[in-house]
Amino acid sequence: MSTSEEILAQGKRLKVHFPVKTGKILAEALYVHAVDNVDFYIRKGEVVGLVGESGCGKTTLGRLILRLIEPTGGALFFETDSDTVNRYLQLLDDLELNPLKSNSDPRLQEVRSIENKHSIFKFGRKEMKNYRRTTHIVFQDPNSSLDPRLLIKDVVAEPLKAHHYGSKAEIYERAVSLLAACGLEAQFVNRFPHELSGGQRQRVAIARALAMSPKLIILDEPTSALDVSVQAQVLNLLKKLKKEFNLSFLFISHHLIVVRYMADRIMVMYAGEVVEAGETEEVFTDPLHPYTKALLSAIPIPDAKTKREKIILQGEVPNLISPPRGCRFHPRCPHAFEVCGWSPKEAGEAFTSAITSGRYPALNNLPTVENAVETDETSFEVRVNGNIGDDELVEIRKAIESEISEGNRALKAVKEINKSNDGSTLIVKLHPFKVPKLALVKGEHTVSCHLYSEQVTQVALNK
Repeated sequence: MSTSEEILAQGKRLKVHFPVKTGKILAEALYVHAVDNVDFYIRKGEVVGLVGESGCGKTTLGRLILRLIEPTGGALFFETDSDTVNRYLQLLDDLELNPLKSNSDPRLQEVRSIENKHSIFKFGRKEMKNYRRTTHIVFQDPNSSLDPRLLIKDVVAEPLKAHHYGSKAEIYERAVSLLAACGLEAQFVNRFPHELSGGQRQRVAIARALAMSPKLIILDEPTSALDVSVQAQVLNLLKKLKKEFNLSFLFISHHLIVVRYMADRIMVMYAGEVVEAGETEEVFTDPLHPYTKALLSAIPIPDAKTKREKIILQGEVPNLISPPRGCRFHPRCPHAFEVCGWSPKEAGEAFTSAITSGRYPALNNLPTVENAVETDETSFEVRVNGNIGDDELVEIRKAIESEISEGNRALKAVKEINKSNDGSTLIVKLHPFKVPKLALVKGEHTVSCHLYSEQVTQVALNK
């Protein structure tokens, strides 16, 4: 892994939870968990690709890095010395293993001290102005990101004026030179944005981003609104500018081929979390996470004779107001097993459906089954209108085992099935769930999946 001295920006435990307007009917506030416990780093002179489905939190993370939105939690360090960051990480790990005894815990006080001095989220107005000189963003749609009332030269000159770059002549001289570097000749400088094509407007946005010689630029799907032929021109321009100005990019996109062309490393997001990260070619040639494999299987192959098995994910993207517990991908994962995070509700619905399906003749005379009711975080009960005998309990257990062997993933969470003393209630215990964390598999390739946890994998293989 890279040394801390090479790292330009890094975020730790980043969270963004947006409040949902619900009126006064609900007793508790609801939040969209747009970004949850995300760690990342970007080296100096590196292009990091950020991919995932729409709504997974890519753009939110990009705007958070620029502090265009405020975080719910976490810290973001920019050009912070390695000793400070390493100490901060050591304290966080220690607090996770040994929870707080009180708010006066000296470890917590030191964490807050480091955040107050070095995290951009604690910067005051003057510090933020300095930070904004070193970072910028190119938005997805140049039509909405350029002021239609300004001439092109004024669009590029605007940040130069805000940061008091120099005299008026110097400001416009630099604006014209930046536009030229981005492929726009002198005849364009006195035009308005609506007089330019989409590709030309995006070149203006790129020139504006370069105005204050930033070190990091967030590229938020910069080519998705452009024609394919123009996309290639803009991508090649970005590569040229990166080398010429020694820039670092966070390249946000859902277009995997484009990311492969641009990025040195890639991060894959799902439902507000980073599930896999590594060198681009390593991730593309040897994806580890089931979600990454599904994404890559959807890439079209230009050779009609070559066939690739496309992985069709079941289910839908989760509701981030109430995201799945444990691994957020487990409701759609073809490899999910008992510790992935099945809730009593999910397992209970699958359980009642299985024993009332009619597929098991031995259960045809079972008393009428009511809906499953959650009793706590790892158990549920199912009431019947009658009594369940010992023989019927054995048949129920056999039916659930059969369902699991046939691929009913939610029922893998079932640990024990018992009945109440009077036989009127089935009592079902579930395996405790675990939250996967990004684990280093090889080189810089990390993945957040229980399949790569030695202990959990061994349990699964033994079943």
